[in-house]
This record gives sequence, structure tokens and C-alpha cells, in this order.
Amino acid sequence: MLLFPNIAQTHMCARLGQKEYGVSFAKFSSDFLMETFTLVDNLFINEHLPGCDEKQIKVYLFGLYLCNNPAEDNSLDALCARLDMTEGEILSVYSYFEDMGLVRILSREPLEVSYLSLKKANQPPKKYRGEKWNDFNVQLQQLFPERMITPNEYNEYYMFLDESKLEQDAMLMIVQYCINLKGMSVRYPYILTVARNWVADGVRTAKDVEDKLNEYDQQSDDMRQVLAALNRKGGAELEDKQMLQKWTRSWGYQLDAILAAAKTLKGGKSIGKLDARLDEFYRLSIFTAEEMADWQARREQLKALAIAVNKNLGVYYESFDHEIEIYIAPWTAKGFSDEALKKIAHHCFVSNIRTLDGMNAAVGKFYAQGLLTASSIDEYLRLQSEQDARIRAIIERSGRSRSVTAADREIYRTWTADWGFDDELILFAAAQAVDKTYATPYINRLLSEYRKNGITTVVGALKVTPNAVQLTEAQQAAAAQQAEKRKQADAQKQAAEARIAAAFAIPEIASAHEAYIKASFVAGMNDSPDDEAVKAAHDAYVAQLAKHGYSEDDLR
Repeated sequence: MLLFPNIAQTHMCARLGQKEYGVSFAKFSSDFLMETFTLVDNLFINEHLPGCDEKQIKVYLFGLYLCNNPAEDNSLDALCARLDMTEGEILSVYSYFEDMGLVRILSREPLEVSYLSLKKANQPPKKYRGEKWNDFNVQLQQLFPERMITPNEYNEYYMFLDESKLEQDAMLMIVQYCINLKGMSVRYPYILTVARNWVADGVRTAKDVEDKLNEYDQQSDDMRQVLAALNRKGGAELEDKQMLQKWTRSWGYQLDAILAAAKTLKGGKSIGKLDARLDEFYRLSIFTAEEMADWQARREQLKALAIAVNKNLGVYYESFDHEIEIYIAPWTAKGFSDEALKKIAHHCFVSNIRTLDGMNAAVGKFYAQGLLTASSIDEYLRLQSEQDARIRAIIERSGRSRSVTAADREIYRTWTADWGFDDELILFAAAQAVDKTYATPYINRLLSEYRKNGITTVVGALKVTPNAVQLTEAQQAAAAQQAEKRKQADAQKQAAEARIAAAFAIPEIASAHEAYIKASFVAGMNDSPDDEAVKAAHDAYVAQLAKHGYSEDDLR
């Protein structure tokens, strides 16, 4: 019996083995193990593989490989990552294999699986009363006139029907459907896989099966068109029909959109590739044929934007598909203009942020502040540059020389906006921190004392600061000039806000402005920035401003 170790606690069985038997004096190297083979029992290939789906095959074979390679990372997280599956999917697969007698689940939390010999039954099959299944047995055998159904096969049907609560007549209809689809050679693992999937969709009765088959029949013409779009000959497999059902029922795609998605595929077309493309569109909230056509055209523009962003950011990628899907497309979907994103990339570069993840964080900060255009970002960076110059002067006045950090900006905001100090007093406090090991904390404590004692000027600070280091006349003049500039800027800002509030309190101006904004938004969504409706709305807005004694410049 092969043992698949406790998946959640790596190599648990290997550690137990060493404790009981001691460390082996000889073992294979990892290179040797990688160059050998993993044996797969022919019974699995012949009896079970035909009825397994792709994920079941991947899990069984990779688990078998791990049994033979104890040096591999044998954790559930690693298995999920390697196979691109969730923990729930892997547990579901092993539950199925346990039903088939291929493995035994020793523990579900944490997960521990034991691979069983396929030649010997590990446990006796459950006994079922014959009279309950007489009619079912007769009808099931009649469906397979060319071979006799084995007792073990009957037992698998009994177990499934008992656990799933599927009606016997419904099971017989599913068997007939699988025979029609695959022929008389279809094996019970495939039939039970179909039945299990249908039960997961809520099928329990013969009427449920009939409804399911009618739904497939209604989709048959759609299925033929999809296969034709993929240049595929022959009939549809059950998996194809289930894919179409997922696209239409679960994801909400219409047939024309599915066919449009198929046209976007290049090279060899397949159901799998179409599913991947529709999955991409679904994650991008693209649902119609028109949106897909627009996306394909827009994709070339996004590629050009990605190239420009990478150049400004100082990075290089050979393929842009991942970058466009994860970064560029979501950024533009938020409303950022191309020029705005280029400016953000350049800002990140000079700020020593040289990754797309880092730029994504910066984009998030600009978005939170509503800065989506190049002009608004320019204005923000200009104001930040002026603020950084003031902070740099404070740092230098304390006897240090370094770049301004985000923490410096946050502290400066506290000193000015929250505590109400002007630059003259902050520079005075910085002068007292010269030769201090931790200058910024010292300035912080000093300003905190000033605030507690109601001191807001340098004159007041001189009275309570022992051995105060005074600013030179030039430094005092510069500080006073900076403080005056800030007061003027604040006054201008307040005046502008008052003008804007007064103007938009007039109903005619507010209504005309709202109409102009709506027209601009619609034009932007339709890629028509020169639309006549925008110009007409803008002219009407300007006319209302002039009527009431305002201009656009007054409200900037």
C-alpha cells in the first residue's frame, strides 16, 4: 500500500518512519528520483481513467508521483499551486476516488490520503438487499446487451444512489444518455461522473433528467455553431455541452458573443481556448460582441500605453498580455487618461518605485483623491514639490541632509494643519535640534510643548526655550516669506471656494454646468471628444456664467 502523507503537515509519515526505524543508510538522490518513473497500474488506465475528468487525472497522477518522491514539497498548499486547484476541489476529487476504492481518506482536517492497491479490495463492499434493486438490475442489464454487468459494478451504482438520493429511473436515463453519447463500451466510472455532476446541478428525479436533456437539445443548434466557429468537425462531447451551459447560464453570455469570442482566437482553436478567452472577458466585465470588438481595437492602444508606461517606469517585459489584463486595463477602467498614467509612471521612477505593483499602489492613492487627469496630477505634484522644498529647509536647518520621505510629509501636515504652526516657528524649533541624535522626535516634543503652552510665534518661543539657537536675519526673512506665501495661498483658496460656492448657488449656472458635465461624460464614453453636443453644452454654460458676471477663470 502506498502512503500519501498528511498533506497539511509536510512529510509527517516520513518523520514517523524515521522515528520508528531510524535513518536509512542509503537513499536516492533527488536527481536520481527525477530521472526515474512513476508506475501507473493498468487497472487504473483501463477501468478508471476513461471516466475521469482532467482534474481527477491530474490529482491522482500527481499524488501517485508524490508517494514515490518523498523529497518533494508534499503540502496541500503546494499541491493546489502546482495543479491550479482549490483545496475544496482536491478534497472532492479524493472523495470520488475513495468511492471508487482507489484511495482511503485517513483524515480530512488535516487532509491525509492513502493510495490503495487496485488488485485487492481493501474493505468488503456494503451489502444491499436484493429485492430493493431487482427492477433496477434488470433494466440496467438490458441497456448493456453485449456484456454482463459485474457485481462490483452494480455495487458502485447502489452506493451512489444511496448517497446522492437520485431516483433509480433518473439513473437509468443517465446511463442511456451516456450510451448514446459514447457507445456500448462506456464504463461505469464515466457514467457515475456524469451523474455526480448532474446531481451537483440539482438533478434528482426522472423529470429533472428529462429537463436537462431538453435543455441540451435546445442548445444543439447553438453547439453546432460554436463547433463550426472553432473549425471542429464531428459531434459535441458532454464536456462541450457543459461548457456551453456554463457560458450561457452561469456567465450570462449570448450566442453571438460566444461566436465573437471564438473569432478572436488565433492559431489552433479549441473549446479549452475559447473557455479561457471567455473567462478573461468575464473578469473584465465584457459581455457583448460589440464590447469584444471594441476591446480588441482598444487592446492595441493599451499595448502602446503599456510600452510607454514601462519606458517611463524603467522596466521591460517581452509580453504585455498579463500587464494589460492586471494593470493597464483596470487603470483605464477607473477613468485615468493615458497621459495621466504616463505621468504617474515617471513620478514613480523618480521616487525610486520601479515595479508595476509599486505603481499600482501609487495609482490607488491618486484615485482615492480623484486625480485622474494629467493636469490634476501636475497640479498635485507641483504643490507637493513646493511642500517638499519647505520640509527640506526644515531638515537642513536641523543640521541634516537627506531626501524628503512620506513620513516627513505626514509629520509636517500634523505640525501645520493640525497644530497650526507656521514655517517660521517650525524652522526655529528645527534650529534647536542641531547636534541632537534624533532630530525629528526632538522637534516634535518641542513643538508639542509650544502647543500645550499656547505659543504660536518665535518671540513667544524664545521666552520658554533655554539657550535658544536663534535664526539669522536671512533665515527669519525666508521663513517669514514662506509663511506669508502660505497665508496668501490659503486666502486665495478660500476666496476661490467662496466664488465657486456663490456661482453654483445660482440655479441657472448649476443646471448648465451639470448638462455640460453629462455631455462631456457621454462623449468620453463614446470616444467622441469633439462631439457637437459637448460644444453646445459648454457654450450654454459659459453664457450663463457671463450673464451672472462670472467667467470660467473666476471658478478655477
